[in-house]
Amino acid sequence: MSSRPLPSSTPPRALPPASIAVLALFSLLASIVGAAAVSSFPRAPAVSFRVLVYSGGAHGPRGTIRAGVEAVRELGVRNGFGVEATDDPAVFDDSRLARFHAVVFNNTAAAPEGDEGLDGKGRAALQQYVRAGGGWVGLHDASDGAGDWDWYRGLVGAALDRSAPVQAGRVEVLDRAHPSTVALPDLWERTEDWLSWRTGPSATVHTLARIRVRDGITGLDEGVDHPWSWCQDYDGGRSWFTAGGHAPSAFHEEYFLAHLLGGIEWAAGARPGDCTATRAGSFQRTRLATGGPGDPVDVAVAPDRRVFVARRTGELEVVDQRTTRVSTALDLAYGPGTAARSDGLIALTLDPRFAENHWLYLLRSDTSGERLLLSRFTAGPDTVDPASEKRLLTLPGRRSTDAADSPAPTGSLAFDREGSLFAATGDITLPLNAGGPNDLRGAILRLTPRDDGTYTVPEGNLFAPGTPGTRPEIYATGMRNPFRFTVDPVSGIVLATDTRPDGTVGHFRITGAGQIGSPFCSGGLPRGATDCAPRFGGAPDAAGPGGGITMSGPVYDYDAGSLYRTRFPEYFAGKWLTYDPAGRRFTTLSFLREDRTFTDPRLGPVSAGELQSVDAVFEDMEWNRPTAAVFGPDGALYVVDSGQDDGTDHDGDDGGSGIFRIDHVGLGALPGAAVTADRDNGSAPLTVAFTGAGSGLPGGVPVTYAWDFDGDGGTDSTEANPSYTYRAEGRFTARLTVTGPEGTTAVAGQDITVGNNRPRITVRRPADGGLFRPGDTVGFTVEVRDEEDGRNTPVDCSRILVRTRTGRPGALSPLPRSRGCRGSIVTEAGDVPRSGRYRVTMRYTDEGGPDAPELTGSASLTLRTSFQEAEDFTSTGGTHGGAVAGNRTGASGGRVLTEIEDGDWIAFDPLDLGGIGSVTVGATPCGLGGTVEFRAGSPDGPLLGSVRVPGAGHGGGDVTPTAALRSQSRSDRLYVVFTDAAWNSEKPDLFAVDWFRFHGPGDGTGAS
Repeated sequence: MSSRPLPSSTPPRALPPASIAVLALFSLLASIVGAAAVSSFPRAPAVSFRVLVYSGGAHGPRGTIRAGVEAVRELGVRNGFGVEATDDPAVFDDSRLARFHAVVFNNTAAAPEGDEGLDGKGRAALQQYVRAGGGWVGLHDASDGAGDWDWYRGLVGAALDRSAPVQAGRVEVLDRAHPSTVALPDLWERTEDWLSWRTGPSATVHTLARIRVRDGITGLDEGVDHPWSWCQDYDGGRSWFTAGGHAPSAFHEEYFLAHLLGGIEWAAGARPGDCTATRAGSFQRTRLATGGPGDPVDVAVAPDRRVFVARRTGELEVVDQRTTRVSTALDLAYGPGTAARSDGLIALTLDPRFAENHWLYLLRSDTSGERLLLSRFTAGPDTVDPASEKRLLTLPGRRSTDAADSPAPTGSLAFDREGSLFAATGDITLPLNAGGPNDLRGAILRLTPRDDGTYTVPEGNLFAPGTPGTRPEIYATGMRNPFRFTVDPVSGIVLATDTRPDGTVGHFRITGAGQIGSPFCSGGLPRGATDCAPRFGGAPDAAGPGGGITMSGPVYDYDAGSLYRTRFPEYFAGKWLTYDPAGRRFTTLSFLREDRTFTDPRLGPVSAGELQSVDAVFEDMEWNRPTAAVFGPDGALYVVDSGQDDGTDHDGDDGGSGIFRIDHVGLGALPGAAVTADRDNGSAPLTVAFTGAGSGLPGGVPVTYAWDFDGDGGTDSTEANPSYTYRAEGRFTARLTVTGPEGTTAVAGQDITVGNNRPRITVRRPADGGLFRPGDTVGFTVEVRDEEDGRNTPVDCSRILVRTRTGRPGALSPLPRSRGCRGSIVTEAGDVPRSGRYRVTMRYTDEGGPDAPELTGSASLTLRTSFQEAEDFTSTGGTHGGAVAGNRTGASGGRVLTEIEDGDWIAFDPLDLGGIGSVTVGATPCGLGGTVEFRAGSPDGPLLGSVRVPGAGHGGGDVTPTAALRSQSRSDRLYVVFTDAAWNSEKPDLFAVDWFRFHGPGDGTGAS
């Protein structure tokens, strides 16, 4: 190896990284253009920064070490930065390292001193160098060593576990904006010894590229997450690592040299690049408004950042982000029957010229619930004029939500860059490949609105205007239920998701009008659902009870000129965001940008538009049921979370629902703002105690508080936990503004209603956790208390809205001499046993007062089917950690409880046994055998009944013993405890449990 010794004297200090940008401007164009081919790099006239290449203690091939040094030197000559190389560890001295803006570990690591590595002084110098803002670059073997130094492992990002034999494979380039990957192909063929890591680094670093594990690389750990190159801001400095560079030939490849050049320039601070886009904690969620009891389903953001929210119950709301004020701009005045049994208000979008014409479009049911209407309205600052309606389209039929395993119907509206309006009208009640040529349901429509409120049909739809027996508005058809779709704002391609009969979710990339029969992941080439859209982890999406229904979210259009400081980074440009309401998670899908062929015959060609990667995002955020997501003009993401089980409690709690904004904060943080009030309604005068608990910045960084209680724009208090007395009637928004030390602010609000008390609704029957058989009629009784309407006044039962997915709610009738109502739900019957739990919500909205708005109270309960899969337990535990749900072919539902040992238990919460006389257990005697006990309230609560399950030697197959259950005072929690005092750790498990079937009339429902 040829290395130039470093001089012992210290020349003048190099410019700090903050000054590099000025000197680097002259060579910036050369860096960008030259990333594709190093041989074409023009020579820069000045040295803009200095790089140290360190190779001391390297155990790799000497040819590789020499090639690395020579490559970095040549890159420096052609791109205007200075390079010095050494293998002497004495260079790790504070004064010597201070001359460099980046240090390259050339296939070497900071191994212990006995392994020709760094001594304590050298390690301290490297650590101080990085903490002072220095950059570090690691090549290949830099990850192998210093196992005794946690700080260095953090600097690298991962520790080497093992390597696979040298062979061909491909790298998926995930970040198309970072200077080290911007010029690389999406799929990069390489011949490497592929590395596996002891612990995946993805949670702490930003992955730039990863190994394509589906290529079948021999000897490679087949884990989904297999980063190959990454970067991070680390302990005050910058760290960039690539697993490439093992062979000398790599340092003569134009793509690898472009990759290395970008990494060095970023680490030295000479070129910008975000390295936080996929790191945990890089995004911050702000709650703009509560979801409330109206089932929010869609969201759109105006150019002035006003947020429009559509609720299925017919309200269109506007959230002013400057004041957090929420206004009801439009109320479609749906009756309880319409909201319960039809689509309701399901979609909205804003006109592309909204800033000038103030037009918005709504897709919703008419007041009868029998038709879907697509209409345009004109919006004011916080109102929408109902008289401004221009009806574009009337769609046939209504969709029912009676099916217990069916999601609530929804739809989508979106404009493309040409001004065409797309509308999705899928319907799961239609058969597979629904949507005949004259049927607008089960289709995606395309039309061009005109200023007069009519529309024309653009050229290129599926059927030309005038074609007999067809509707020219149809653009794509054949999908079973395209719940949501989006239009790529750059390409104009339509992206949609669709639940399929086999439980998988098809992801469609629709590049032109057509009849869609199977998922399309690339320009008309069909792919199987599993190949097209794997879940993160490789399993296909599932639908139905307990399954997931992936929704199509937006595609990010990055605006480099945006001044919004926390916009999403360029990493997300062109990526398709999807979300799973049941799985409560978000993913991004990336597609290949060009056709490519590869030299290795094992690697088949790929086409532009094919699915490249699926990656989870926002994994550190907890969601209840994300329902809609859009990017705003500010580059932030806006999300509707509909909350848990569509329900709220009797105090009007929102069930975790809300309207949220997600900002990219990188390594920083915006101050948080949170408002809690001890009451939000009541008669005047009303004294409310507020608290800003949960506001502020991490680490106790000081912030200031400014409260405006009455909405007049003034500051009424600067305390963290003030109180205020409202004397006038009306609705007020108490606003808290929290300001951080750098002037960044956050705002939160709380609506206070004065002059009206929230009605209280109580469910008298059935019991929470009650059991029913599919097909039963479940009767219910509710009582309402409303102070303003009087305790003895009969309640208006028509104002009670019943929401459930167990079946069809019937009409309610008043109870004699009571402020209550009775009704029933006809549950959905089925041919096969169905396990599940279903939320039922009752909501009552009062009439308000002359100066006080109406308020809604609600109550919820859970009903369960009398047949329950054992794996549907709520919780498990016990002496030995509890049971485990495992896959088993032939089992009911495909899974059983295993790992059952003495003292383990499972719980169903809630589950009420009122009227239940016995229970049958479906079990497999595959072990020692034992007893199944049923206990109320706790694992050692009152014993309700028990049954013996034999051991493996009983001589038969599965068993179905039945246990009698004694009557009890009602409990909402049932524990199933598994026991056998003869068990010990040397003996097998007790048995496996598949299902439970409860028998008896149930709580007025007839479970058996």
